[in-house]
Amino acid sequence: MGFAKYFFGWFCVFLCPILLSQSLLAQHPEENEYGSWLLLCGTAKVHEGWSIPTVGIIRHHHMLDRYGFFFFRTGASYQTGQNSELTGGLALLNSSSYSETSTVSNTNQLWLYGEYTLKSKFNRNSISHRIRFENRRSIGGEPPEVNNRVRYRLQYVRPIQNGFYFKAFDELFLAIDGDIFDQNRVFVGFGRQMSKDIKADIGYFNRKFGDSSDHMLRLSVSFFIDLTQKDMAMLTD
Repeated sequence: MGFAKYFFGWFCVFLCPILLSQSLLAQHPEENEYGSWLLLCGTAKVHEGWSIPTVGIIRHHHMLDRYGFFFFRTGASYQTGQNSELTGGLALLNSSSYSETSTVSNTNQLWLYGEYTLKSKFNRNSISHRIRFENRRSIGGEPPEVNNRVRYRLQYVRPIQNGFYFKAFDELFLAIDGDIFDQNRVFVGFGRQMSKDIKADIGYFNRKFGDSSDHMLRLSVSFFIDLTQKDMAMLTD
């Protein structure tokens, strides 16, 4: 019964919206097709106040089709207070771009980043602020390109009932070199706390660049592992 309950929950949160969106797009092929943004992120607590964050992203230009990029980020986080955290680390990006002549160019980037997160709660709602500095450089190219930018994200989460919640955020990207506006990201969707340490959400995701915009379906799964627990430590011996 427990397996059936979790399976049904995953099915409702993920598969139903995907099948519905593909059906709607098939009925309106003349409209811009939605892309997909698949995200898996986890946090492993390794010591009191210290943890290791891990994020993996796969982006498609069309729904689960036409590869856009793969992104992997990790590092180390230190909890500076009850509701604040400092994180630093590195990330790798592999992306493909498509020209009008159907040629595909592949690029790789190495990122170094540092961020500060502050969370607060009022009633049952939670608000988090995150500011991040990124140093991005291409690898494997001649000459290597380097650019820096700052990101600020404001996120709002409101519990609904039975583990479900509403989630929305807006994230502004500002370039340090050249034109100051880089992009803006907006997400609006719903999620569910699948278990004590696992949650998933899905919704509409938009990336705005100057005079262009990407429309996507964003699916995210987050998990937490406490490696300081005695039973977990015994498993790793």
